[in-house]
Amino acid sequence: MATGGRSESAYTAPGTRTRSIWLTQLVLAASVVMLCVLVLVLQPELFARWNFALGMLSLIVLTLATLAIPWARLPRQAVLAIPFLDALAIGLVASNTELRFGFLWVFPVMWVAMHFRVAYLAVMLALIGAILLVDSTAAPSNQAALRIFTVLLSLTFIGITAHLAMRQTHALRRLLSRQAGRLTVALGRASAQERRTNEILNGVDTGVARLSPSGEVLAVNDAYARLYGLDPLDPSLPARSVEYTELRGMPVPPSARPFARAARGELFVDARVWLFTQAGEWRVLSVTAKPLAASDDEDASILLVVHDVTAITHAQRERERLSAMASHELKHPLTVMIGNAELALETEDLTPKMRQRLEAIVSASERMLEMANSMLHTSRTAFSAREAFDDLDLRQIVVDSVDSFRATANAHEVEIALELDERLPVTADGFRVRQVIDNLVSNAIKYTAREGRVRVVGELDGPMVSLVVSDTGIGIAANDLPNILTPYFRTDTATESAGGTGVGLGITQAFIAAHGGTLSIDSEAGVGTTVSVRLPRSARAVATTGTETRA
Repeated sequence: MATGGRSESAYTAPGTRTRSIWLTQLVLAASVVMLCVLVLVLQPELFARWNFALGMLSLIVLTLATLAIPWARLPRQAVLAIPFLDALAIGLVASNTELRFGFLWVFPVMWVAMHFRVAYLAVMLALIGAILLVDSTAAPSNQAALRIFTVLLSLTFIGITAHLAMRQTHALRRLLSRQAGRLTVALGRASAQERRTNEILNGVDTGVARLSPSGEVLAVNDAYARLYGLDPLDPSLPARSVEYTELRGMPVPPSARPFARAARGELFVDARVWLFTQAGEWRVLSVTAKPLAASDDEDASILLVVHDVTAITHAQRERERLSAMASHELKHPLTVMIGNAELALETEDLTPKMRQRLEAIVSASERMLEMANSMLHTSRTAFSAREAFDDLDLRQIVVDSVDSFRATANAHEVEIALELDERLPVTADGFRVRQVIDNLVSNAIKYTAREGRVRVVGELDGPMVSLVVSDTGIGIAANDLPNILTPYFRTDTATESAGGTGVGLGITQAFIAAHGGTLSIDSEAGVGTTVSVRLPRSARAVATTGTETRA
């Protein structure tokens, strides 16, 4: 039963080759039927001729056989029997009549010419020629010979034309097939690349949206849709998250929202908004709008990039809060220290040594009080403002700093050597530079063992001023050196040797960078540390040096 079912299915769903054979024979059969109708109407006596009737009947029988034979199971060449038998049947129809039924030979000739080699076409033409030759023997004449030549020449031209056209069609089909294959491969690669790009965009935490010049949303990634509560399938729907000017402030007006600004073609960087999400969370967003140039198949567009800076904002606010607390808590004891030290200085029977030490306490406490007052402005954006920079002599700052630490060095039995050029002119914030030098000198003394040595060298080096602080202290291990400027990082040896927080060098580097300088550290565990600072010379000093050189 199953086999029979498969056979029935095969017959009800013929292949392309079988359908082509059917179509070719049915066209001839339709022409024959129309001829039979016309002959019955106009010249019915032709059916009295045995050859005409037999030829017509043969063509109909051949058509029925063509429809019944399972061509898919037979060799490809087996179908040649049909056009050759058609040619013989047409020869019977056209024999002994003045009517030009021989034109029907066009059908088998074109069939063979379009689907088989030229050799088979030649055999078909030879068969037709033989039929014509046999038919002309009944009444040989020059007209009959001319008729044979004309028919064969016409059929040969038609056959060759059809054969060449079919070859060109096959060649074009093969070319189109190859091109289609290449296009399929290219489309597959492009689709894979698009999928990979979408996966990458959807894998990052940064929200990305692409807008047309008219403000239409072309594409958004998952992070953008998640932040704004958009429907990923239709991002043009209104967002479910609301933008505010500040935490629990007023909603941002529709025309001032980053999306609306970008839709108008406005470009901006780091526009900050507070976003109240559909999950009931407050997020701080940094939004940037960038232009995207037009490509061959796409118009220019706007790229909206959204960074979630909530954690950074909260950390910055917490730092400011801690700075304010520390500043407030330090002011009172420092004020008490300064007041008592100044009262002690008013005592008349102070020895010069005691007076010097009290003055050092007052000076250090005043600097500490100034530092406490400026703790809220120690971020890079605050201390990088060059309006507070003055032309000053770094030599005097270094001398004052070293003098303030001599008592500490003597107490630790550490020798301090000072080697400075006559003038070290820089343009800088004197207070910040003093902080830098104090930090470097105090670290050198703190981490140098008794009978050790600290050396401070300051000199001019072209357009820069070089300051080098070296010591013979505990040093820094090679694997700890890359992290030494990281805030709150301290080596195990430093933790065992002295107290500290691990933020001093990081702040020092930030101060130096704000002045356009550099800081480098070279150290070896158990041998010592060398810290090199380079600051730009003051513009006035450089100009004066250039004038003297030309003179």
